[in-house]
Amino acid sequence: MTREDMFDVLKSNVAEIIEGAEGLEIKESHSMRDFAADSLEVVEVVARSMKQMKLKVGRDKLLRAESLGDLLDIFEQAANRSQGSNE
Repeated sequence: MTREDMFDVLKSNVAEIIEGAEGLEIKESHSMRDFAADSLEVVEVVARSMKQMKLKVGRDKLLRAESLGDLLDIFEQAANRSQGSNE
């Protein structure tokens, strides 16, 4: 799965779950707080995205993400690790 594919999953979940993101352009530079997401919405977006991408990421790493781009970096690292373990 490419970064673009991952971003499509993430954007879809942000738009669907966070009411404040409805109809807005979603960029990697945005944070979920830019769309007035509450903590439950953030958890739901991240959990649903990871489930759809079949990724596992520790909470400590997720807490470091300040933007959607940071979150994508973490997802890419997790995907690369899981691909490496499957080879």
